[in-house]
Amino acid sequence: MHSIDSEITVVPKEQQAAASEQVNQNAANLVCCEECDVVYKRVELKKGEKAYCLRCGAGLYKNGRTLEQLLPLVIASLMIFAISNAYPIVQIELQGIRSETTLFGAVMAMFHEGRSLVAILVLLTTIIFPLCELLLLLYVLLPVTLLKTKPIGMAISLRVIRVFRIWGMIEVFLIGVLVTLVKLVVMVTIIPGVALWSFAALTVLMVLVMSVKVSDIWDQVEEL
Repeated sequence: MHSIDSEITVVPKEQQAAASEQVNQNAANLVCCEECDVVYKRVELKKGEKAYCLRCGAGLYKNGRTLEQLLPLVIASLMIFAISNAYPIVQIELQGIRSETTLFGAVMAMFHEGRSLVAILVLLTTIIFPLCELLLLLYVLLPVTLLKTKPIGMAISLRVIRVFRIWGMIEVFLIGVLVTLVKLVVMVTIIPGVALWSFAALTVLMVLVMSVKVSDIWDQVEEL
């Protein structure tokens, strides 16, 4: 039998740490298209510029709002969200009888009328999912911007936010309410409530919040 002696090279811990850091830096300079999985080298963009995939045209990343700018938008959205669900959306008056309801009251009315499936969809897409998204964003942004530390479970939180953004449909709800009011205005007297205006403001704020992609949040956290 023949024996083969192999030499084992021992690499100092300092060199291992330096090599690992170099690999992490190289990986941070790469960006992958979420639509077609093409990998690009990240380049520095000017303020307001956005990088697109050459193959499919999907947005890769952009130089937009920072986390410090996103945090006030999230806090303002939570405040407007509370107002939107605390006050009536509209007041309807017919032959001297006035009726008003909040969004949650409308959901409960649909439950009582036997429209459980529609009520559940409205509850999830206009209340639960948007609220959870804003709370998770607040949970991630507060320690990152104020304490410069990553919160526990940040990766899971960002993945959940990505899912909730798909199903949040406050703007769809607002359009549906406006269409319904236009059709009813010829039959009844409609008085817009506080919640109707606050939902309009909330829609604008949510568009601004969702303009910052989850991947952009992650990249900025890694830079910090």
